Amino acid sequence: MSKAPEVQIALFGFLAAFVWEMWQMPFYDQSGLTFMNMVKGCSLGSLGDAGIMVFAYKVAARVVGSPGWIAGPPRKAVLAYLATGLLITVVIEHIAINVGFGWRYSALMPREPVFGTGLVPIVMWIVVPLATLWLVRRPPLLADR
Repeated sequence: MSKAPEVQIALFGFLAAFVWEMWQMPFYDQSGLTFMNMVKGCSLGSLGDAGIMVFAYKVAARVVGSPGWIAGPPRKAVLAYLATGLLITVVIEHIAINVGFGWRYSALMPREPVFGTGLVPIVMWIVVPLATLWLVRRPPLLADR
């Protein structure tokens, strides 16, 4: 696998986000969606999530002045990484739930009171990016030969 953090973040971020996206579907209105439409939507969302994680990594690298921050992440870098993703998520969710062509929450979705953003995508932007950092930093399962 590539040693470039961006590639690993994109790959692991996509996979982790896809699992989360599928499991969070009961919190979204799925009326009229076929299973394949749901899978396609979750795939596109996961691709976007992975892109946001790569962007957030680059923002954190600029904040701490080193693209190598991921090897031993200082708190400041992790906070910049998470804050970037959370800000983008809140903006995207706010736009998507307020336009006719976006998505809608189901009655199960708990919301934060200020913007009405769902709490599930907010929690996602803490859990999935941290899991992605862990996956990128872990030792390889197979040694290079």
